[in-house]
Amino acid sequence: MKVIGTKVIIFTVIILILFMADSYAEIRKPAVAGAFYPGTAGELRQMIERHLAGVSDLPDIDGQIMALIVPHAGLVYSGQIAAHAYKLLENSPVCKVILCGPTHRYRFDGLSVYGPGVEWETPLGELTCDDDLCSRLLKFSDRINIVPEAHLQEHCLEVQLPYLQSVLDDFKIVPVIMGPQDPSNIKLLADALASLDLDSTAVMVASTDWQHYRPASEGWKYDSTGIQCLEDMDPDRLEKYLHTGKVEMCGGGAAVAVLKAAMDRGADRVKILKYGDSGDVSGDKTAVVGYVAAVVYKASKTENDGNKEKKEKATDMKEELEKFELSDSDKTRLLQIARETIQKYLADGKIPEFEVPDNLKIPGAAFVTLEEHDNLRGCIGHVVAVEPLYKTVAVCAVQAAVSDPRFPSVRPEELKDIHIEISVLTPQQKVESLDEIEVGRDGLVIAQGDRRGLLLPQVAVEYGWNRTEFLQHTCRKAGLPVNAYQFPGTEIYKFQALIFGE
Repeated sequence: MKVIGTKVIIFTVIILILFMADSYAEIRKPAVAGAFYPGTAGELRQMIERHLAGVSDLPDIDGQIMALIVPHAGLVYSGQIAAHAYKLLENSPVCKVILCGPTHRYRFDGLSVYGPGVEWETPLGELTCDDDLCSRLLKFSDRINIVPEAHLQEHCLEVQLPYLQSVLDDFKIVPVIMGPQDPSNIKLLADALASLDLDSTAVMVASTDWQHYRPASEGWKYDSTGIQCLEDMDPDRLEKYLHTGKVEMCGGGAAVAVLKAAMDRGADRVKILKYGDSGDVSGDKTAVVGYVAAVVYKASKTENDGNKEKKEKATDMKEELEKFELSDSDKTRLLQIARETIQKYLADGKIPEFEVPDNLKIPGAAFVTLEEHDNLRGCIGHVVAVEPLYKTVAVCAVQAAVSDPRFPSVRPEELKDIHIEISVLTPQQKVESLDEIEVGRDGLVIAQGDRRGLLLPQVAVEYGWNRTEFLQHTCRKAGLPVNAYQFPGTEIYKFQALIFGE
């Protein structure tokens, strides 16, 4: 009896041990705590709260948020940018977050989902995977697997978790890492995400940094091109630019796939929430990494809202135009910034910091034109208002001086003969009828496929062009036939400019 009783007890203990082992989830320990972000809960919480509290002037998102695009560098550099996206999730119904990013340290093909049955740990606590969504992704394709090595030392998803833990109360995650960011894997991720049939309680997150270790004045050209693709909701063009090198994003494949999946769910808007680079924190603009926070959403619409939408656009345009009613002192200050920036950059390769009034801190698009003895010496601009206006002017001034491919770099001894002109641009307005274009008032952008040309309003006046000639020369600037403005599929935009110079 004693032997039998002992065997029963041993058997019971073994069963209990096996049951308990089975009931405990696998723990994915933090890999970059203490490196990419503070390793203690108190310090980390303070940093995240400071970043979220520093977010201001967020746009109203009237609709359903489908996806976020956020950076993933050390939080001291990129965290304030990322916070602009995560701030939108405060008080939201989101309880499922699908995190998508690139592999940095482990090579494999396809996609890796680190779940089900995995809990992710950060200094702020543990997070549970959504086992159902993880399982559905794994069943979608034999090229989607569980590859633990792809996740154990990977930082791109881990650095998002503290923000999510700070803005959401009760949620689960689906961690997805992409192998090579080739067309096959991009399509696989886009199709797999679309197959999940997500509802309004789910949001997708694409984790990506942008151009790496270029001077800010050069790197911005790569980032602004990609930003324009996002705003145009053109993932195919963005994917093409990633493969040709016109855009650099270490997680670009995930961003393209997430944007495609969001559009499949009905997303029809992208808003850029914040742009910056590592030099904003380090002070060194000679080799920076670009960071973008963006939101992809489906705008709320009611039946028969066509007239209402047109009125809202007209009101928005009026408000945007009013932002750029600059005083004489504002214009003088921007011209000073342009000249001082060129001088400083030619001397030591750095872009200085400036104290400016609040109205020059509003995001603005601008071109800076340099002339020497009445001859063009350089002209570079940003058509998307992402950075504060004064920063846009500073960066474009340097680019016009050293990066215009049509001219050699300006030499320091030339500066005394350089005349600076600044054109502050309004947002672009799509042209529905050519009759809307007014020579002398409007600048033009003509786009077809990946070709895009822009001419400022003053160019048509300077050369005495009529409307047709202005359209033809803008087509030529885009590398298109001169009559391409009449082709199906060609898009025409107009904008206005506030022009002033020394």
